[in-house]
Amino acid sequence: MKKFRTYLIHIGLFFITFLTTTLVGAEHVTGKSWLFAPADHALKWEDLSQGLLYSISFLAFLTFHEFGHYFTAIYYKVKTSLPYYIPVWIPGMLNIGSFGAIIRLKETPNSTQKFFDIGIAGPLAGFVVSVVLIITGLITLPSPESYILKIHPEYVQQFGGVPSEAAQTEFITKHNAAHPDSAIMAFRVGSNLLFEGLKRMVPHNAAYFPNPYELMHYPLLFVGFLTLFFTALNLLPIGQLDGGHVIYGMFGRENAAKVAKITVILLLFFGGTGFADFRNLQKDYYWIAFYLIFMLYVLNILMEIPKTYKVVLAAVAIFLVQTLLKYYFPFIQPNLIWLIYTMLAVRVIGIAHPPALHEHIVNRPRQILGWIAILIFILSFTPSPLSILGE
Repeated sequence: MKKFRTYLIHIGLFFITFLTTTLVGAEHVTGKSWLFAPADHALKWEDLSQGLLYSISFLAFLTFHEFGHYFTAIYYKVKTSLPYYIPVWIPGMLNIGSFGAIIRLKETPNSTQKFFDIGIAGPLAGFVVSVVLIITGLITLPSPESYILKIHPEYVQQFGGVPSEAAQTEFITKHNAAHPDSAIMAFRVGSNLLFEGLKRMVPHNAAYFPNPYELMHYPLLFVGFLTLFFTALNLLPIGQLDGGHVIYGMFGRENAAKVAKITVILLLFFGGTGFADFRNLQKDYYWIAFYLIFMLYVLNILMEIPKTYKVVLAAVAIFLVQTLLKYYFPFIQPNLIWLIYTMLAVRVIGIAHPPALHEHIVNRPRQILGWIAILIFILSFTPSPLSILGE
C-alpha cells in the first residue's frame, strides 16, 4: 500500500507538471494569459493545445535527464526513487512551468566510480535532447511576419512590422521615460556559446531567427535554451550536484572542495556585480548594503578559519573589482538567480562532497567523459539567462 501511494505521488506530480508546462507553453505561444488579463488577451481552453509542443519538449528533457541517473543507479544496485517532477505556475508572472525534477538516492554509493557514473549520466542524456530541440527549432523556423505578428498585432502600428532588438529596446526605453506610471516590462532571453554556435552551424533562414524579446514564443528554441541552462546548473561543480560528482571523481575530494569554493565565489560575483553602482547611491543604497551583508555572510562560511578582518578584506577586494566593472560597463545588471543559487549552495546543497567508502580517481575513459561534461558546462553556461528591461 505504501509503495502504491508512492507511485501515485510520482504519477500525480508528472501529470500536474504536464498541465503546468502545457499552460505555460500556451501562454508563451499565444501571448495570452490565463488569469488577470483583459478579455481579448485571455487564454481559452481551446488555446491549451498550442502549449503541447512546449510541455512535451520540456518533459522529454527532464525525463531523459532523471532516468539517466535512475537507470545508472539501478545498474549499480543503488536504491533510488523514481523522479519527482516539480510543477510551478504563478499567476501574472513569467513562468516556465517546472523547476525541474529530482531523484532521491536512498543509500550512499560506496565508491567514487558509482558517484561519478550516476552523476554524469543525467546531464549527458539531457544534453542530447537539448541539442536535438534547438536544431529542430532552427530548421523549422516560421516567417516572423506570419508568426510574431499573429501574437503581437500591435507591432504593425508601433514599428511597422516585426521589430529588431535595438528598435524594441529603444521603444521601451523612450516609452518608460515619458510614461513612468505605465512602464512596459519586457523579458529578454539570454544566450550561451552552444546556442550561438548552433545558430551559425545549422542551416536556417537567418532573417527568421527571433530577437531575444521574442524567443520565448518559439517552444523548441526556448525549451532548448532553458534545458541547456538547467544542464549548466546541474553541472556546477558544487557538493552533490552532478558537476560535484564529476569533479570529485576526476580530481579527488580535497580538490573538489577547492573548486566548489571558487565556483560559489564566481556565482556571487556574477550575481552581484550590478549592485556596485555608486552613481545611484541615494536611490539604491539599500541594495548595496544588502549585497555587502550577503557577501560577508557567504565568505564567512567559505573560509575554513573565519577571521573577521580576512572576510572583510576579501569582500572589499571583490566589491572594488565589481565597482570598476560596473563603472566601465554600466549595462551590467544584478542577477538574483546566481545569488539565490549561492545561498542554496552554502545552506542547502553543501560545498564539500561526501566521502565514498572506496575513494579513488576514476579511470581514463571516465576522465574523458568528465572533460566532455566540463566542456558541456562551459558551452551551456549563461551568465545572464533572463534580463528585464523596464523594471
